[in-house]
Amino acid sequence: MHPIVLHGIIDVMAETARRTNSRHTVEKGLLEEALDDLQRTRVPGPRVNTKCPFEEAPPGYKENRGEVDLDLPCKDGLCHPAKWVKRMDGGKVASYTEDDSPGDLPLITDLYAPKVYYDDDDEDPAGALPAWFISALGGSGTTFATLCCEFDKLAVHNWGYMAEIDRYCAMDEQCQSLCSQIDLLEQELQTACLKRGLSKGRLEVAKVDRQVCHL
Repeated sequence: MHPIVLHGIIDVMAETARRTNSRHTVEKGLLEEALDDLQRTRVPGPRVNTKCPFEEAPPGYKENRGEVDLDLPCKDGLCHPAKWVKRMDGGKVASYTEDDSPGDLPLITDLYAPKVYYDDDDEDPAGALPAWFISALGGSGTTFATLCCEFDKLAVHNWGYMAEIDRYCAMDEQCQSLCSQIDLLEQELQTACLKRGLSKGRLEVAKVDRQVCHL
């Protein structure tokens, strides 16, 4: 294998390992954060009624004022809107309904951009993202920070938008990393095919088949 190709493969493998370790660190952080929440809400003080719904936001949570549009499955078989929410790393949110109490577990789920359903009377249906927006997603740190700041100012659904933007950027980086690995593997394949052809030529020149023609 050519040293340049080998060096490139090592670099890509190191970057992939770094991203994997980073993802595992985030997942570990999410689990530890969820455990801390459970310890705070499921081990109440002696005067706290574990079956009485929260009268105020649990520690680390806030009242949902449009940050997320999320309905949670409840014991009655119906879905109720999230009342208390906590934004977590990795595009996730921990939520309680208004009927939940300190004895209940929070629901931790992924955040997504809100759906805008198609309306026949809509004069501006959904279409491809404009080039300037795609460029901003993968732009400089300042450009991306400005974009995120504007979404944070939104009155509703801003958590979902931000989670989706972060998810897109993470997947875009992964796509670029995988493309780099594919390019390096294609170079390695071309090198191997070339060496195989040279080896075949030497075998043909040596008339190697005649040495075992009795087989």
